[in-house]
Amino acid sequence: MKHFILIILVILCSFPFAHSQILKGKITNQSGEPILYATVYIQELKQGTTSNTNGDYEIRLPAGRYTVIYQSLGYQPVYVNITLSEGTLSKNVILTMQYYEIPEVRISASGEDPAYNIMRKAIGMAPYYLNNVSYYKAEVYLKGNLVINKIPRLLQKSMKFETSANETSVSAGSKPKSEEKLLKAGDSFLMESINEIEFTAPDKYFQRVISYNSTFPAQGNEISPMEFIQASFYQPVLADMAISPMAPNAFSHYNFKYLGASRQRDFTINKIQVIPKRKSQQLFEGTIYIIEDLWCLQSVDLINENLFGKIKVQQLYIPVLEDIWMPVSHKFEINIGIIGFKADVGYASSVRYTEVRPNLSLHKPASLSADILNKTGTDRKASDTIVSKPKQQINRILEKDKLSNRDMAKLARLMEKESSKTVKDSAGKSLEIKDNTTHIVEKDANKKDSIYWAGIRPIPLSDIELRSLKISDSLKIATNLKARKTDTIPLTRNKEKGKFIKTAGEIIFGHSWSDTTGFSFSHGGFINLKSLSFNSVDGFSYGLNFSISKSWKKKSTLSFMPDMRWTFGREQLMWGINTNYSFNTIKHRQLFIRAGTKSRDINNEGGINQFMNSLTSLLLKKNYLKLYESKYLSFGYSSEIINGLTLQLSTNYEDRRILHNTTNFSLLESSKVYSENIPVNRYLLSGSNEINALRDQRHLDFLTGISFTPFQKYRIHKGIKIPANSDWPTFELTWKHGINEFSEIPQGLRRYDMFRFEVSRNSTIGAFSNFKWRIRAAGFLDNRDLTFYDFFHINSQPFPVLLNNFEDAFMIPSFYSLSTPEFYVEAHLKYTTPYLLLKLLPVMSNTLMRENISLSYLGTRFQPDYTEIGYSISEILFIGELGIYAGFDNTKYKSVGVRAALNFH
Repeated sequence: MKHFILIILVILCSFPFAHSQILKGKITNQSGEPILYATVYIQELKQGTTSNTNGDYEIRLPAGRYTVIYQSLGYQPVYVNITLSEGTLSKNVILTMQYYEIPEVRISASGEDPAYNIMRKAIGMAPYYLNNVSYYKAEVYLKGNLVINKIPRLLQKSMKFETSANETSVSAGSKPKSEEKLLKAGDSFLMESINEIEFTAPDKYFQRVISYNSTFPAQGNEISPMEFIQASFYQPVLADMAISPMAPNAFSHYNFKYLGASRQRDFTINKIQVIPKRKSQQLFEGTIYIIEDLWCLQSVDLINENLFGKIKVQQLYIPVLEDIWMPVSHKFEINIGIIGFKADVGYASSVRYTEVRPNLSLHKPASLSADILNKTGTDRKASDTIVSKPKQQINRILEKDKLSNRDMAKLARLMEKESSKTVKDSAGKSLEIKDNTTHIVEKDANKKDSIYWAGIRPIPLSDIELRSLKISDSLKIATNLKARKTDTIPLTRNKEKGKFIKTAGEIIFGHSWSDTTGFSFSHGGFINLKSLSFNSVDGFSYGLNFSISKSWKKKSTLSFMPDMRWTFGREQLMWGINTNYSFNTIKHRQLFIRAGTKSRDINNEGGINQFMNSLTSLLLKKNYLKLYESKYLSFGYSSEIINGLTLQLSTNYEDRRILHNTTNFSLLESSKVYSENIPVNRYLLSGSNEINALRDQRHLDFLTGISFTPFQKYRIHKGIKIPANSDWPTFELTWKHGINEFSEIPQGLRRYDMFRFEVSRNSTIGAFSNFKWRIRAAGFLDNRDLTFYDFFHINSQPFPVLLNNFEDAFMIPSFYSLSTPEFYVEAHLKYTTPYLLLKLLPVMSNTLMRENISLSYLGTRFQPDYTEIGYSISEILFIGELGIYAGFDNTKYKSVGVRAALNFH
């Protein structure tokens, strides 16, 4: 949670370089109480700071005349003109309460709350304000503090943190030491940093950490804030955490209440209460402030409650350039409460925008241009003189006094379309998604002394924060003295014992080792769930697996992965060797060779979980897994031909042998007999075509597979190409030419050709929602001489409890029952969303679970069309899914089933 907090909150805070003139003072309300984290903004310099927890503020400025804006949520802003010369100017400010009134013109005859019409326009304009800046540069100061309030007794001895020694205070030739300290209630920590942040549209960010000072635990100093620096309430989802009140589907999740309006100089500010329709960790509640006619944010005051506690976010927006309102003040308060651990975290920021450039390629609606011209006397020129049809539609919608939900959705779509054009223009035609976040820490950034910080810190430290710094300095001195004393002390017997226990654990339970030359070795351990299994054919079996690999600087890798397993029922050693040589990490070229002798599942396209089959065999005496012996040799090659187009070639030889049950052992059902090692399928029943029956045979096949994703986007990380998303589906075509030899049939060579074509896509269609689908069709040119091994084995998973969630599977039909040699068409559709049915109930709404609706179809010759409809809840305790499924033959109800899945991946 500590990492989560630091990542979310180290977002946008800045500070200019020191000047000799100082403006300082205290900000209070009418009762004389200090106002915490009030904003002090210098209009001419686009620079600001905030008051501390005592209401004190301090900012260094060059000499000159300035307009200073003192502002805080809930208070009337105060504008003060000052002249700053040499020395220090003290200015105490009293802020009065801000009152909001409901004008008569806002009262609707229809009875609808006026907030909805305001929000429709604001939501429709959100894509414009998300993209109306092409570049900015800011100097940022961030200050954060952490106070530990309570630690449960059971955790007190285990709550430890590392204190890092200052490198400059460590003796020459030695590394800085760290010491573990117990965390206790009442401990407080401080973190502050001075940064330079640069943004270039559409998504390029550069952060330079000039200096930082931290008493936070050592692990917290390794956190970079750049992952969440793009967070904006104009985005549908804020930092993958919660749905924004400005999202296109906000009306599905929030109610809004108009609390009045207030005049602030040239602008009318509307106060809107945000009320979640249900209690949820993915929603905010609180207040947002919308500027009349511009329909942009003036400030936000929102709270999100989740598993870890309560997060309060306050942001204040100020016009830094004509109609460009940007956040200049950020305040975060987090009340952490989890398993009895309680702590308070607070962050405040000071921002100075040194340069801001508008996005001139983004058309500004005519109504906004007129409003800005009337209010300020200035206007940003549009980039074109000819108004296109979409822009005319935008203007017509904004000119309406009242907007419907349909108008809002249309406006949002049009603005999103116009904004996306500018993004594509700036990004060019390249499909590469570049890592546009750069994080650089200046050399010696953490070695600044107290004199430096006293001269450049824009937000004065509170008494608690000063005490935290003094304690941290004392700990560093003590740690350095202890480090000098212990540098030459050899390892103690206890440390040697601990090292032995650690090594033994790695050998028993598995571990990976690697060195700097690119060599690595790993093994699965002697004890794990995959080591031991049971079925009626092999009996008990126990196995080990290893992996040895070597990588070279030219990005090529050779991997050698042997595994071996002894079957106690058959008294036979099964083994396998998988060798891969990967080269050209951009084209993902790979050669592989595989060989071995194994017991294989006859269903080679879906399969039965061996652990679950072991449980049902030992406890219920139901062995579902049907096996055959395979002595195999395979080799193949795969490569990307062009971006998005991949070719796979392989050859496989198998000597297939029928296997029979070798044991009748079971823990509970000793009187029963295991079913034969023959799948239950209509093509294997007595009286069926004998050629389809399982038999000993030798098999050879040649496979060619092509996969193509048009306009496939990708990333390149450390020289390795990583496929990303695409607006197009993926098309796959597979051809396999097979040859079977039957020893009991004269001239027993039988040939066949199999073709399979499928199309699939997984797309995000809303906040925390996605839709994935797959359509597959396949058939044989001549299926008269096929054995059951080579059938199409449609994936079915009838176990009530599944380990890992199987994609594109039918949940009700029994194992092997859907296998067929006939032409078939298969389709799977699944829609996932946070709120659909059960999640709307109060007892369920405040969870991170999601709901799913699925539809599966299978059509084959000589069998009824089978359809399966399902509803499930996923992410139960983050790993579980529980669903109910109903099956239909030719639209006639057939059966129903309940499935629970545990996904450990």
